[in-house]
Amino acid sequence: MTIETRLDKLNALARERSSQRRRDLLREVTDLFFDEPPLSDTPLQRQFDEILSAIATQTELDARAEIANKFADFDGAPRGLILQLARDAISVAAPILQRSSVLSEDDLVSIVHETGQDHMRAISVRDTVPEPVSNAIVERGDDTTVASLVSNEGAKLSRSTFETVAQRAEANPELQAPLAKREDTPIDLLNDLMSVVETNLRETITRRFEGLDPEVVEAALAASKKRLQARLEEDQDIVKARNMIIRKKMRGQLNGSFLASLLRDKQRTAFCVGFAELSGVDYFAARRALEHPSVDGLALICKAARIEKPLFVTLAVLREDTKADPFTGSRKLGELYDALTEEAAGRALRFMRMRRDAAA
Repeated sequence: MTIETRLDKLNALARERSSQRRRDLLREVTDLFFDEPPLSDTPLQRQFDEILSAIATQTELDARAEIANKFADFDGAPRGLILQLARDAISVAAPILQRSSVLSEDDLVSIVHETGQDHMRAISVRDTVPEPVSNAIVERGDDTTVASLVSNEGAKLSRSTFETVAQRAEANPELQAPLAKREDTPIDLLNDLMSVVETNLRETITRRFEGLDPEVVEAALAASKKRLQARLEEDQDIVKARNMIIRKKMRGQLNGSFLASLLRDKQRTAFCVGFAELSGVDYFAARRALEHPSVDGLALICKAARIEKPLFVTLAVLREDTKADPFTGSRKLGELYDALTEEAAGRALRFMRMRRDAAA
């Protein structure tokens, strides 16, 4: 009996209403397919595709998961079936999304836009994830999904996607470690994270900088400065604040008391410009230190710039704008400041200042 004849008989049996019979039938057709796999894009393969897709639609979840695992690693799997299984419940779709070579780049982008976080996470761990697919995942994915993608060295990220992830990482610690540990993360974007990451990651970034040719570092940070400068020039509030800070500096009035008064008056943009000028970092590092949920960045910059502990505590309390017990909070802030060594803070600040000074 030819495969075509057996397939026709099995197709006739597909009208059976028994769920167990359909489960058995799905296995029989699958076994028949793998006994002698048809060539791709032939009438026989299309017939298999039609029958398998139809039976799978009417079969229980665990049976669909079983055939998904069988077809996930087979390059000649029926395309229609693979696309159907890829959009199924995640217990069915996961092996297809993670491993199937039948899915094209366009297929994966479409699935990212049509499904949820579980499906995107399955795609994010594929051996290779092309740039357009990564872009789509970063656009739609939550932090856990994006962290999974960035942790995958086989995922290719464009420069613009790296920038998006780096901006999100400033406020989302879940993204910081995967970004800091990737070998291809642009070094100027790593520099942006210096003031917000925890100590162990800061050391990781610092070691990455120290192992690079100084000319490579300078070129990258010059490009970063140019990009950030363009953003600054677009913000008229920053321009006005900068002019005011320059006047204060020329008059010898740019000091800790003045910075504290700016925070009390909620002039946060002016504070960031003034703090950047006083500490020697750029505006964006100062802004992150002010707005990040953790006060570590502010402590790091103050310690490295030798801004005294009382002023740091005052600035930290004012930035919180909270009704919590100020005495308890001040004591903990002082302990945080004391725990930072000048050497570690200085190393981190040195790289922040490199971007400020690049191409100056």
